[in-house]
Amino acid sequence: MEGDPVARRRPLGPGGVAEVGQPRVALAGRPHLEDVDALVGPGRVQHPPALRVGDRAVGDGDALSRRGGRFGEVHGCPGQDGCHRHRRDHRRDTTSGHLVPPPGSLADRVCAEIASLRDVTRIFVSLGGLGLLVGALFLPALLFDDDGKHAEADPSTYEPTTITSYVADFEVHEDGGMDVVEKLTVNFPGTDRHGIFRFFDRLDPSAPDVRHRISDVEVTYDGGEVPVDRSQEDLRYDVLKIGDADAFVPSGDHVYEISYHVTNALTPGDDVDEPTQFYWNLVPQGWQQEIAETDLTVHLPEPAADVQCAIGVGEGDTGACRIDGEGTTDLRIRTGAIADHTPVTVLVGQDLPTPDQETLPWAPRLDRVLGSALWMPGLALLLALAAATPVVRWLLQTRDPEPPFPLQYAPPEGLGPAQAHYVATEKTGRSQFVASLLHAAENGAARFDHQGKDRWAITSLDGQRSLTGLDKVTKSLASLISSKEGTVFEFGKGNVLSGSRLKTAYDTHRLALQKWANDAQVVERCGPAGKWRFLIVLAILAEAVWVGLAMGGKVDVSIFALPLAVYAGLGLPLLNGRQLTRRTAVGRDLWSRVGGFRRMLATPSAEARFDFAGRTDLYTAYLPWAVAFGCADTWAEKYRLEIGEPPPLPAYLHDSAGVKDPAVALVAITSVVDGFDRSVGNAISAYDRAVSATSSSSSSSSSSSSSSGGFSGGGGGGGGGGGSW
Repeated sequence: MEGDPVARRRPLGPGGVAEVGQPRVALAGRPHLEDVDALVGPGRVQHPPALRVGDRAVGDGDALSRRGGRFGEVHGCPGQDGCHRHRRDHRRDTTSGHLVPPPGSLADRVCAEIASLRDVTRIFVSLGGLGLLVGALFLPALLFDDDGKHAEADPSTYEPTTITSYVADFEVHEDGGMDVVEKLTVNFPGTDRHGIFRFFDRLDPSAPDVRHRISDVEVTYDGGEVPVDRSQEDLRYDVLKIGDADAFVPSGDHVYEISYHVTNALTPGDDVDEPTQFYWNLVPQGWQQEIAETDLTVHLPEPAADVQCAIGVGEGDTGACRIDGEGTTDLRIRTGAIADHTPVTVLVGQDLPTPDQETLPWAPRLDRVLGSALWMPGLALLLALAAATPVVRWLLQTRDPEPPFPLQYAPPEGLGPAQAHYVATEKTGRSQFVASLLHAAENGAARFDHQGKDRWAITSLDGQRSLTGLDKVTKSLASLISSKEGTVFEFGKGNVLSGSRLKTAYDTHRLALQKWANDAQVVERCGPAGKWRFLIVLAILAEAVWVGLAMGGKVDVSIFALPLAVYAGLGLPLLNGRQLTRRTAVGRDLWSRVGGFRRMLATPSAEARFDFAGRTDLYTAYLPWAVAFGCADTWAEKYRLEIGEPPPLPAYLHDSAGVKDPAVALVAITSVVDGFDRSVGNAISAYDRAVSATSSSSSSSSSSSSSSGGFSGGGGGGGGGGGSW
């Protein structure tokens, strides 16, 4: 023992050194350089800054260079032992004391990428939420009617009036604009109607990117003025409601004259031999009345060529049109009686360049999403960028990228396993509670006896004296470890009373961990205040309402909810309270060292070797940390590969069968630890179920057309129709 430098220099705590022959490793202090080199081999460890060799404080690089250590083998970015292997021109970070590559080097960029992987989850949540909420804005497009309004007669529609004369004059201009005057003689057989209505379809089956705009609307009734209520539906139909809601139209014939201007009447000559065509429904398909006769005149800027006319939809009746004026600029088309919902369509070639058209870069189906003009999505995008600005700023404020994790062969001084796990993840749970229990037992405070399936007993060994030198979080377990030596606490599945005590201890442990994190200033709060986070939820609800209104036709454009979608989608990670904190400088230093220690525990032996020779007790000493980090199986396998035999059973774990040989008692040490963890969980669950059942009982008792190429009837612009009301 006298020749064992490890035994002579084993620390008890900060600045303390164990006496020769001390049987247990005290993990509150850091190993001295001689200790660690004896464990893992000379020069193979990345020591924390300011370790002491004798009475002289040195940095990690100084110690290693003096001892001939291969610094680059263990000092690097997460999971990359050789990332900083080439240390020529490396500099020392004044905060952490670690060597880092020069700015702009490949190693620096690679390590920056690896360090940013922690943000991947937040990026996925933000982009996923953004995609989902923006995608919801396109739901109104699913309700698009390809056939158009009133494309076919509805047998349930009652239409008592008829059009006895349909006379229309169309004056087409070279710029594609067209002035139209429609003179309709309507017969009203009774006195139950207020007037007629006329609607115009903005879409053109022959030119999907064109929208026909109606303007300069004037209406007369029997030569005099008449009330006109103009509206639009679904950003597709312009509707004129003609008549007085407080008066009925007398029976008999009445003349309505409707004049208006429409855009984009001339389109590219895809269906004629001329460069430009006039493809128009002179009588739209949507008229609900039967029409006795039509007289339609078209004034063109160039002589009419390739004139085609059809009555009806599709191929229609091309022989029923009486056409005069082919080869001239004035066409006259007359028909006899036509049924309701029957269009009269004309196609004429024009030998002139196609005028510039007002087009939209999206399909008609998306008009209810993106609007009927380019400024609508443009404005929505500007507002969305404004909404994204504060959210992106908050996300950057709360960003907490991983630091480098140089390998550490001992936990940070004064830190328990639950604290270490919290520093690394900002989370805690049952496994960390169990790890603290194991940590207390490892330091002689208690013994755990397995008494059968899912039943355990915690026996206090020396009262609470062994908790004195441990961290504050582990000390919070005093309620389970009696101050009286030999006191036994039993728990197991279905035991409500023991579950209650465990639940209390678990909650106390969690609160102690939170208090320690606040007192030690490991993390700091940043990001948006509560009211701004509430606005994220409110924005989701507001968008849902807006999209619902758009689908119901109450609002016309869903894209105006884009700012809500961007604000809420990008901000989804901020609804998680843990995303509103980041580690302080102290916390990041601890995180770097904790992460390095976890790397040593969790990395397979082939990648990060740990020499257990002469120090097999370190396996059980570090087991609580491995349990806290969730890598107990890897730590056990690492021991097995290094030593060539199964890991030892910790002295504080006893099996009821009394088996002493760990190779027989356990296939792996993790099976016993997992069983203890599971039993703790079962006992707490039994208590929670009992509380829930009591609450439920108390509550119940107290409350006892798309068109293919070519000419066809009903194609072209001029869609619409009308009826009486």
